Amino acid sequence: MDSTFDIFKVRPGGALLMIATVVGLREAKVRMARLALTSPGEYFIYSEEKGVVARQSREWADII
Repeated sequence: MDSTFDIFKVRPGGALLMIATVVGLREAKVRMARLALTSPGEYFIYSEEKGVVARQSREWADII
């Protein structure tokens, strides 16, 4: 069974907005990339097991 991952958007002032919970890291990365295209900003994927596993910023995607 695939792990679940939470996608967050960093709002102005540092507030976090939880966007979705997705099954599978690959699907979470695809969803995060689509979100960044439609609503630019800073996003990250979080796993309870591993912490932050990927980030997407306005300039470039940083994969950890």
